[in-house]
Amino acid sequence: MKHSILDGTAADTFPAAARPAGRACVRDCMGGPRVAVTPGTDFATLVAVLSASQRGVVPVVSPDGTMTGVVAVSDLLAAYADGDRAGALLARDLMTAPAVTATADMSCAEAVTLLSGNAVHHLPVVDGDGRLIGLLSAQDLLDALREDDEAIRADALALALTPGSGVVPNSLRIRCERGRVAVSGRTRTRSDAAALCLQIARIEGVTGLADGLSWDVDDTDASPVG
Repeated sequence: MKHSILDGTAADTFPAAARPAGRACVRDCMGGPRVAVTPGTDFATLVAVLSASQRGVVPVVSPDGTMTGVVAVSDLLAAYADGDRAGALLARDLMTAPAVTATADMSCAEAVTLLSGNAVHHLPVVDGDGRLIGLLSAQDLLDALREDDEAIRADALALALTPGSGVVPNSLRIRCERGRVAVSGRTRTRSDAAALCLQIARIEGVTGLADGLSWDVDDTDASPVG
């Protein structure tokens, strides 16, 4: 039995530009903007809003709903630590502006990059006119990416267990993490293993494939691997 059919390597990673960034997009996992404040909102109201929302941040919007900035719990704590003038501060004095925002059609993978690159834990979501339509948290993204991986794994399993695939079912192991699929097990022939790997590679959202398949019969003219 031989291992690895992808050019003799155990792992094949697809160029990022050639592969989808993931199935889910921001609109699929964002929460609604349950609350927002205006630049003139006073300090006491900000404390009450952030305490009630338990979000850690509150968006600041202009009267027409256009995103202006965000106020975080850390901003309030810094103001408390700064002295007695905290109570006189307004949202416009405390907010981070401009806010780092996402759009509803952005992929979750792109949103993850935006979050990590700007060291924030929430992204206000805006429409084409810059108006607030939602709020996306790091937890929202983690849940969406986990669901993506579970969906990819389910698709890969369905392909592997299709009648005629040549896979020995009780030998099959498939995992998926961040779009990278790891498949191991045994197939009847080398061409069965090759066909399965190519089919898995075409699943939407797959970014890489670690091939641990082996086969019983080499039915190709390729030189032995390894």
